[in-house]
Parts: sequence; structure tokens; C-alpha cells
Amino acid sequence: MTAFTAMKTSVREEAMIPKLAIEAFTHAFEQANASSADVVYVHNQQLIQQNKLGEIVVLKNVSDAYVVPKLKHTVLKRKKKHELMA
Repeated sequence: MTAFTAMKTSVREEAMIPKLAIEAFTHAFEQANASSADVVYVHNQQLIQQNKLGEIVVLKNVSDAYVVPKLKHTVLKRKKKHELMA
């Protein structure tokens, strides 16, 4: 099990997290394609397997797995503090 370490980050560093995650995923995908193993990924709601020669096989249609979440549009209100007078 990995221990979680709390780190102080600036707002700018936190804003970079999505970009860094995309770059890391892209790099890992490119490394997987360059290796001798088959790569399985989803593209256009199709589960695709790509072998080391670049041949692509559609394994499954996964469009049923995509769901549009229903969002609640509620207004959050703070509760007023009632002061007791004694």
C-alpha cells in the first residue's frame, strides 16, 4: 500500500495537473505501442486492440457504457447563525 504524502502546491501548479496527466498518458500510450505487446484502448466508443504490426481489431462496441450524468441544479445557501442573548 502506498502512503499518501500531503504536498503544498500553488494554484499554478494545481492548474498544470490535467495537462501533465494528459502528457503522461500520451507518453505511456506511445511506449506501449512501441513495445512488442498488444495495446487495447477505446476510440469512438469502440474497444480496439492494436498489435505490434499496427493491425487494428475492433473487439467490442462499448457505446452502452457511456452515460450522460444528470446534474442537480440546486442553490446552496448558508445557514444563518442565531445568537443567543443572555
